[in-house]
Amino acid sequence: VFFSLAASKEAEAARSAPKSMSPSDFLDKLMGRTSGYDARIRPNFKGPPVNVSCNIFINSFGSIAETTMDYRVNIFLRQQWNDPRLAYNEYPDDSLDLDPSMLDSIWKPDLFFANEKGAHFHEITTDNKLLRISRNGNVLYSIRITLTLACPMDLKNFPMDVQTCIMQLESFGYTMN
Repeated sequence: VFFSLAASKEAEAARSAPKSMSPSDFLDKLMGRTSGYDARIRPNFKGPPVNVSCNIFINSFGSIAETTMDYRVNIFLRQQWNDPRLAYNEYPDDSLDLDPSMLDSIWKPDLFFANEKGAHFHEITTDNKLLRISRNGNVLYSIRITLTLACPMDLKNFPMDVQTCIMQLESFGYTMN
């Protein structure tokens, strides 16, 4: 009798204990088809603008070409924003590092380089992209890019001139409002 009572209590405890969710099941719940998450709609839709923080780490600064008035640079572009729809408590990890294939499943800022003449995304040996979602809904998206950027030059004092070349990063469709 004692053995069956103990086994019965263990079975009841197992049924009432929360089951740990696999990462795949959790991601389906967070942003899958049945989650209600829509990557086409920005966070805080019809509310305040999404504050996107950007930083750029320059890996290398290539040649500056006076004849074509441009320069080449290899960078890491890091974008951070908060998407409250991606906040979670049901998973034990404080953040999730996701495969770059998940980028199509979330809303992303529509940033572009306004003075870009050419760009190359790095894919060797894999896509050079990072996607991290934190428990509070903060999203980090980092990508490695090689850019050729326009740099209008004043060459009146060539070869003793000094040039200032800018990197112009803008939103394609969103305004500050």
